[in-house]
Amino acid sequence: MFGNGTVSNGFSIFFQSIRTDLGVSYTAMSLVFSLSRAEGGLGGPLVGWLVDRYGARRMILIGGITAGIGLILVSRATVYWQFIVLFVGVVSVGKTAGLGQTLMAVVNQWFVRRKGVALSTLMTSFAGGGAVVVPLLGLGIATIGWRDTLMYAGIFIVCITIPIAKVIRSRPEDIGQGPDGDPIEAESPAEASQESSEVAKPKSDAGTYGPDFTVRQAIKTSAFWLLLVGLTIRVSATNAVVIHIFPILEDKGYEAQQAALIVSAMFFISIPLRFGMGVAGDYMSPRKLLFVGMNGGALGLLSLYLFDGLTSVILFVIGFSLIEGITSVNWLMVGNYFGRSRFASLMGFMSLFHNTGMMISPIFSGWIRDTTNSYDIMLLTFMPIYVLGSVAFMLAKRPVHPSVKETASGQRTIRP
Repeated sequence: MFGNGTVSNGFSIFFQSIRTDLGVSYTAMSLVFSLSRAEGGLGGPLVGWLVDRYGARRMILIGGITAGIGLILVSRATVYWQFIVLFVGVVSVGKTAGLGQTLMAVVNQWFVRRKGVALSTLMTSFAGGGAVVVPLLGLGIATIGWRDTLMYAGIFIVCITIPIAKVIRSRPEDIGQGPDGDPIEAESPAEASQESSEVAKPKSDAGTYGPDFTVRQAIKTSAFWLLLVGLTIRVSATNAVVIHIFPILEDKGYEAQQAALIVSAMFFISIPLRFGMGVAGDYMSPRKLLFVGMNGGALGLLSLYLFDGLTSVILFVIGFSLIEGITSVNWLMVGNYFGRSRFASLMGFMSLFHNTGMMISPIFSGWIRDTTNSYDIMLLTFMPIYVLGSVAFMLAKRPVHPSVKETASGQRTIRP
C-alpha cells in the first residue's frame, strides 16, 4: 500500500513542485515518468522469469529496499539529469522488481478457488495507497517541502520492506501446503479431471481454473492478445491521466491541497470498487465488468471536458473510480485463463507492450499541454480509446487448453 501509493499513485503529486524547482517543461517532466515505464517494460520479462524461477521473496526484499533508497537519493537531486537517472535507474528498478507484478505473482501462487478475493485485496491495497498516502504526501509537501517528504517516505519503505520480506513465502508448497491452504497431496481439479475422467466440463468466464498454459501456448490464443490490447489501453491512458491529474485539476481552478483531496477521494471510492468488482469476477463475467469499467472511464473524461466546477469533478471521480475498480478483474482473468505456473512470466511479457503505451501517453499529454496550453485534446483522444479497450475485453473469451479437444457434441476431452 505504501510503496505503490508513493511510487505509483502518489508520485504525481510531486509533479508541479519538482517541475518548478528544476525549471523544466511539462513535456520534460513527463519524459521522466515515460522512461520509468520504459524501464518497466524492459525489466518486466526478466523480473517475471526470475520470480517464476527463484521465487518472489528475494525480489520483494531487493526491490523494496532499492525503491526506498532511490526515493532518498531523488530527494537530493538538484538538476534535471540527476532526477532522471535516480528515478528511472533506481526507484523504478526497485518498483519493477518488488512492488508490482511480483506481489501479484505471489497471490496467484497462493490462491486458486479464492483468487478473486485475494487478488482484489492486494489491488485494493494499491488503491488504498492512493487514498491514504496521497493526502499525507500533500501535507508533507505543504509543511516540510517535497525533498524532505520524499526522503522520509523512502526511509519508511526501507524500514517496512525488511520485516515484510521475512514473513512472505513465494509459494504455499514452500511450507508444505497447496493453494488455498489445501494439503499438498491434494490434486487440483484440473489434475483430478485428467487422471480420473476422460471428460472435462467447459469452464465459464467466472471462477475456477483449467490446466496451466505455458507462455508459448498462451500467446497462441486470441484471448491473450485481446486481453493485452484492453490492458495496454487501460493502463496507458489511465497512467497519463494519473500523472497529469494535478496540473489538470489546477487548470480547472483547484489549488494543490484541493486537488490532493479530490485525487484521494477518487482512490478512496475505488477501494470498495476494486475489492467488490474483483470478488464479483469469481461469480460474474469479468469481460462484462471490464466493459462497464472502461466505458465508465470514458464518461469520466467526457465530463471533465464538457463541464466545469463541482459537477465535472464528481462525474470524473465516479467514472475514473470505475477504471481503478476493474484493475484486479483484469489480472484475475489472466490468472484464471492461463493458470499459476507462468503467471509472472506472462505479466512480464505483457509489460513489454503496456509499458510502451505508458511510456508514450504521458509525453503525448505533456506535449499537448505545452503546445496548446490545455489538456482538452488529450481528453478527447483517450475517450474513444477507452471504448475500444472495452470492446477488446468483451471479445476475450476463455481459451481452450491445447491438451483439451472439443467433440462435435460440445464435450471437451483430455488429449493423452
